[in-house]
Amino acid sequence: MPRRLSKAFFLLGWGFLWIRAAAAQAPDPLIADPEHSHLELENQWVRVFEEHLGPHETMPMHQHPAPGAAIVFLTDRNNKLTYFDGSVKSFQNHAGEVIWAAPTTHKSENLTGAQFAALQIEPRPVANPKPFPKESTDAVIVDPAHYRVLLENEWIRAISLTVGPHEKLKFHKHPATGAVVVLLTDQNMRQYHTDGSSHENHGKAGTVRWAPPDESHQDENLSDKPFRLVRIELKQAQN
Repeated sequence: MPRRLSKAFFLLGWGFLWIRAAAAQAPDPLIADPEHSHLELENQWVRVFEEHLGPHETMPMHQHPAPGAAIVFLTDRNNKLTYFDGSVKSFQNHAGEVIWAAPTTHKSENLTGAQFAALQIEPRPVANPKPFPKESTDAVIVDPAHYRVLLENEWIRAISLTVGPHEKLKFHKHPATGAVVVLLTDQNMRQYHTDGSSHENHGKAGTVRWAPPDESHQDENLSDKPFRLVRIELKQAQN
């Protein structure tokens, strides 16, 4: 190989390594821009924070770490992301949509005249992960009219619930792993248990909750309005 060409490849490779190393030094979103990011929940299994931008506001360069994150959009999105290497992409999503985002370093801009908000749900890897537990009375099996799988990978399974006014779900049991529950609408529900006991659950749209493994139950919407939530089941959150 000619010396000049060899030198060009060396410089190109060095430049690529420098970009990767520099990108890895970009700050965490909560450090880079605490005005537009807010921690909602954190434990040994997961970290959840909200990103929010006003009309045409921007977030500075920040890093989203491995293995990535499930993103639940609380509003519609029309944002422009500028990556550390200078490349630019625009993204559009709807409120209630759930996607999986790979690790990345970028800055972002809200391209609209409306508020933007989304939840970043980051699973934390464990040393010796177990297989995702199977459940014969899984909600998506016994009650597919109300529950459906939105996306699934090695880290998470995201399912949605939509229940009409005063509807009652079938008895079901979620897989024995921890989950993050996001209320997309106000909650006014009663939960029934196999021992005959019951209790009510109430919450505002946008509320984020940690849900440990639970027993078989049945839910009833006490409201005159439909109720919607997203449940992000963390496959490695097992004791």
